[in-house]
Amino acid sequence: MKKNLTKLLIIYSLISPASNVFAEKSAVYTKNIGSNWWQNAIGYEVYIRSFKDANGSGLGDLQGIDQKLDYLKALGVDFIWITPFYSSPGIDMGYDISDYKSVDAQFGSMQDFNKLVKDAHAKGIKVLVDMVFSHTSDQHKWFLSAKSAKNNPYHDYYVWYPPKADGSAPNNWQSWFSGSAWEYNKITNEYYLHIFAKQQPALNWKNPRVREELAEVATFWLDKGIDGIRFDVITLNALPEINQSSDLWGKMPLAKTYLESLNQEVLSKHDLLTVGEMPGVNAENAVQFVGSESGSLKTVFQLDIMNLGNDGNKFHPTDYKLVDFKNIFQQWYTGLYGKGWSSVVLDNHDQSRAVSRWGDDKNYWQVSAKMLATFLLTQWGVPYIYQGDEIGMTNVPFNIDDLRDVEAINYYNQQIKAGKKPEEFLSGLFARNRDNARTPMQWSESPNAGFTSAKVPWIKVNPNYTTVNVAREEKDPSSILNYYKQAIAIRKANPAFTYGTMNIIDFDNDKVYAYTREYQGKSFLVVLTRNRNVT
Repeated sequence: MKKNLTKLLIIYSLISPASNVFAEKSAVYTKNIGSNWWQNAIGYEVYIRSFKDANGSGLGDLQGIDQKLDYLKALGVDFIWITPFYSSPGIDMGYDISDYKSVDAQFGSMQDFNKLVKDAHAKGIKVLVDMVFSHTSDQHKWFLSAKSAKNNPYHDYYVWYPPKADGSAPNNWQSWFSGSAWEYNKITNEYYLHIFAKQQPALNWKNPRVREELAEVATFWLDKGIDGIRFDVITLNALPEINQSSDLWGKMPLAKTYLESLNQEVLSKHDLLTVGEMPGVNAENAVQFVGSESGSLKTVFQLDIMNLGNDGNKFHPTDYKLVDFKNIFQQWYTGLYGKGWSSVVLDNHDQSRAVSRWGDDKNYWQVSAKMLATFLLTQWGVPYIYQGDEIGMTNVPFNIDDLRDVEAINYYNQQIKAGKKPEEFLSGLFARNRDNARTPMQWSESPNAGFTSAKVPWIKVNPNYTTVNVAREEKDPSSILNYYKQAIAIRKANPAFTYGTMNIIDFDNDKVYAYTREYQGKSFLVVLTRNRNVT
């Protein structure tokens, strides 16, 4: 074996079923085969801004997704999750919504959306939309009214507190996008809470009218025929009291109560895949939210591995132990197998590229990407492919002027303000910033990777698009893309990867991740090796 080789083997073998405490639980899934369409489905996240531009604006759009449905069908995708396309100022790339019941004109029209759903369904592809219910844009009509007066009917739609005696913020809570989580509103002499950017005021779910409004939003889109909802940071609907720690964000008991109410009033009336991004929910308590018997959502979108490889600051990359990586997936399997459902995710629009973070995109790019594909598609849980991973898209050689993400820009400004020199932190910022996953999908060797006919796309194209692109890989039988197609077909043909038990072999081995998936007399052995330092 060559030094530093990241290697994969997937072996079908006639191993007798392992003796473990989960063996009898496979029967739970046996009776459910076919009863839930999403259990054996392959998901694909479409980051709309960067997937395909159909009108030459430089920005991806709904018509662009429609044009690529045949590509997704050939890949083997069963459902697509589309990131927000609603009206928005775009401070956080659409996760700051100013009108929940609209399509932003830059992405198309409501007619385009209706056509996309119809065309996707005709090809056997289901559609999930992204609901951002923890906050709105500060340009939403609710907030524009709310900040005008304390007695305004919309004021209590948001979280307000008076300043301290010295005029400072109510407490020391910090935004996830750097700086204070409080912004002063002179008109009412109050601070409003924003967990993210100051343009994203937090909604007050304690107000029953807010819950009713959001239930109406979900109903609006369900009536349009969507097949599921991905809820963005949905547990942040339950906020700590002002004298508590912000570490409790998303961990309050009310999060469960609020979601149960939404499920009872709206979600349970439809055959949906619902998936929650749920800060504060872990492998031990997730069954309360996604349990087969009592959960308010169908699955959890868990991202615990994203906390590996840093010192508590995502922009400070460090090495990590493979054993810790294994332990995260094992904990979720132990906590939910036979009780509920999880997801399998290696990256998304909020993370750096999977092959750059978990593999070796320089020395062993192709074999790393294939190894990660095998892991993703043989794990227990509903797998999500992030757009471009199926062709091995990598992180981007950015300059500071290339960045578009509010989190990265705020962090840069904060560090400079604190007296740091760029060379002290830029390497970590470039390695882990969200824009790495947001550059245009690389369709061909044409200008701008075939993403747009515009001269300049909304964000920089990765310069490696001339060698890493769909058109090139479709012609190569040994490409990453064709490997994904084969791996997807194997997963769908073998229920062991959906319903089977999982047994990790030699758990403490920090260079090998090996496990069996076993179901109804068939057993698969998956062996993935790591012999390098990953940062």
